[in-house]
Amino acid sequence: MQEKKQTTTYLLPVALAVILVVSLVLGVFFMRNSLMQLTVKERSSQLEEMVTQIQANLTSGLQTHWNLVEGLNNAVQGQHFETEQALCENIVLLEKVFCTDLYGSRVMLLDAQGTAYLRDGPVGIWNDVSHLVDGGREHTFVSETDNIDGCFLVFARELDAPVTMGEDHVRFTHVVLLKDIRTVKQYYTTKTYGGSAATYFLKSNGTLAYFDAEADDAIGARNVFKALEEVEYVQGRSFDEVKEQLDRDGIATADIRLNQTEYFYCLTSLEDYNMLLMLLIPADSVAVSTMNMMDSTIRTETIFISMMALLMLLAAISFIRVQRSSRMIRLEQETNRELNRLRTEAETANAAKSAFLNNMSHDIRTPMNAIIGFTNIALKQDPKPEIRNCLEKISDSSDHLLALINDVLDISRIESGKIRYEPAPVDLAEVSDSVLTIVYGYLSNRNLTFRTEVEQPQSRYVLTDAVRVREVLVNILGNAVKFTNDGGTVSYAVSYHPGEDGRTIVARYKISDTGIGMSEEFVGHIFEEFSQEERGARTQYKGTGLGMAITKKCVDLMGGTISVESRKGVGSTFTVELPMQITETPAEKKESAAGTMDLTGLNILMAEDNDLNAEIAMVQLEELGMKITRAADGEEVVRLFAEHPQGTFDLILMDVMMPKMNGYEATKAIRGLQNRPDAAAIPIIAMTANAFAEDVQASLDAGMNGHLSKPIVMEEVVSTISRNLRAIPLS
Repeated sequence: MQEKKQTTTYLLPVALAVILVVSLVLGVFFMRNSLMQLTVKERSSQLEEMVTQIQANLTSGLQTHWNLVEGLNNAVQGQHFETEQALCENIVLLEKVFCTDLYGSRVMLLDAQGTAYLRDGPVGIWNDVSHLVDGGREHTFVSETDNIDGCFLVFARELDAPVTMGEDHVRFTHVVLLKDIRTVKQYYTTKTYGGSAATYFLKSNGTLAYFDAEADDAIGARNVFKALEEVEYVQGRSFDEVKEQLDRDGIATADIRLNQTEYFYCLTSLEDYNMLLMLLIPADSVAVSTMNMMDSTIRTETIFISMMALLMLLAAISFIRVQRSSRMIRLEQETNRELNRLRTEAETANAAKSAFLNNMSHDIRTPMNAIIGFTNIALKQDPKPEIRNCLEKISDSSDHLLALINDVLDISRIESGKIRYEPAPVDLAEVSDSVLTIVYGYLSNRNLTFRTEVEQPQSRYVLTDAVRVREVLVNILGNAVKFTNDGGTVSYAVSYHPGEDGRTIVARYKISDTGIGMSEEFVGHIFEEFSQEERGARTQYKGTGLGMAITKKCVDLMGGTISVESRKGVGSTFTVELPMQITETPAEKKESAAGTMDLTGLNILMAEDNDLNAEIAMVQLEELGMKITRAADGEEVVRLFAEHPQGTFDLILMDVMMPKMNGYEATKAIRGLQNRPDAAAIPIIAMTANAFAEDVQASLDAGMNGHLSKPIVMEEVVSTISRNLRAIPLS
């Protein structure tokens, strides 16, 4: 009886312990399942938020393209072109005026038969013309046809007034903007997931239009929908259920296993653009902290069960783990706060950089406008040959300086690393002379021997970019002068050699100096950005270390080569070889717009706060017979327009950065005048030192009809005025 009681005494605690352990095991099991379900929901929610944000960014970014299309419609509607060449030249002009290359886009016109015309001419019946016959005026879809190489996001609009061409008056009914689908990447980022996220843009039938990821395509199928139908779904769902949710809610998320790896994907519809966006992310990259916390909790419970006998020790260990987890959470929060602070500082610095470059662009272009304008005015006064020679050299140097300013201050080209190469017929002798003119200026206050050996080319005229050639040579010669002490020698030799065929030559420029030279180790880094061999060089020689990097990019762009030989304390020799195509005739200067357009008697209201710029513009415009009324600020231009009767002014030239009221505000004020029927119709053209692509768009958004950048080129000014007023050609 006693043994039975003792057995019962022993069995009861054991039974209770077993029951407790089993209860805990079951509790852990159910808790784990519950946490897994919560984790899946959180992962799905987090992914949906990310995709929704990308969708919003895309919609906002792509809306700009409709603004471009509207501008293109206004620019071409109702025009007639005598020849196919004239039509294509107009497309080239449109792409330049509207800066479509900044948006990765091309302009296309469609005739009534569906034939597509690009800047290079017709490409046949456009395969996707069927998308434009549903009755709407605007259409957006993904295009990938045999006519045009590439995959594009199409922005098509029916013209308000058809364009015609030739004697048969072939009618063009639509203007189309073809945006390279790959360039949509600039409107979103998936860096939140450390580069592990893959972005898919799909056509409405699931066909892949564009794939963006740092890793390989995990799906690897042309039709993504078909691939998603065949994969394993972790939560027991099917692709049909995903599509049903997508059709119902516009967004759907699923958990799949692909190639032995678990992924989450999220699909959303971009209805306005007739395509779908899909984000595919490895499961272990989504809601990482939640998964870590879940695993930590399960491990803690497992340890608790296995060490029931050591309850106090387990409690102490659990307490320590909780404290450690709390510290990790605090550390993570502090790290996130620090990252947010650094991100804010970076964004502030980037904004300050953009503002600085915009202000510098305006402040430099304003005096450049005065230099170029007064030089051109002086050249028209029939000066003495000696003075004309000086003025022409000032003009060449001003053009070169302006080209450098355009390259340095253009944010979009600096950040994208793009430098344009625009070959045209040039006189090689004139290029060498203009380089020497600039270099002689560098030598004016130096005691240096400058030796030249310039060979006269047998083929004088070639196709090349004179600005880029001049920039390369002036950069190297400028460095040679700068890094050579007084009493030294700088040599400049030019020779020409046959190219690979009879239609090309190779211009070889050899520039040597007896300057400070470079070490053998540094020569290998000379073309890297911000490279200077000695720390004090930037202060002593006043350079940024960008010159040789820009020079190398220019040479590569022109298909040439550049090499350097140097010894420390002895000097350096740079050899540049540039291939150039021979042309038998010199560059033909375009006949100025002033010679072909009669603008006599036009009344122009001009807003310009800078007296020098106003004087230049008034002299040049009045020479063409126009009557100019000047306003010195934004408020005055609005007042002058409102006080004069309707029809007094034919056009307004509007500066942007003015006191009292800027040009954008003044334009909106004029457009908003209720008692003036001509307020909405009078052409307003921006004429400003704000020359960035976003400034052009800001002018159009404010209600202006066009944009001219300072320093002003009269041919462009007259052409723009004529285009907006439909000027009548002289007989």
